[in-house]
Amino acid sequence: MKADATKVENLEKRSADWEVLLGKVEKERDDTVAELAKAREEATKIAGELAYARDEGKKVAEDLDRAREETEEMKKQTNELKKQTEELEQSSAQVLASGFDAALEQVSCQYPELDLSMVSICNEVVEGKIVPSED
Repeated sequence: MKADATKVENLEKRSADWEVLLGKVEKERDDTVAELAKAREEATKIAGELAYARDEGKKVAEDLDRAREETEEMKKQTNELKKQTEELEQSSAQVLASGFDAALEQVSCQYPELDLSMVSICNEVVEGKIVPSED
């Protein structure tokens, strides 16, 4: 009987040890489950931030594409304006030259004896004399 009592005592001690171990395992499990829940929550938060960042990235890319298109359009318009400006300058120069030639023709008609050989749209008067322009 004594041997049985010792066996029972040993079994009770082992059972108590198992209960302590089981308690520790359950606590670790509960802690791990809580950490997992936090990790899932953080992963969900990060996934949301990532989705937002992707959306913002797409918007920025679209804005950049739009800005590039607008820049190209502005370049085209600028080139067209430059072309129109050059044409206007040429046209103005032609009108000015035609007007000058018409004025010379009228002076020559009015005063046929007058020497107009030094008169030119490109010359200028310096100290009372007609001299070629330095431009």
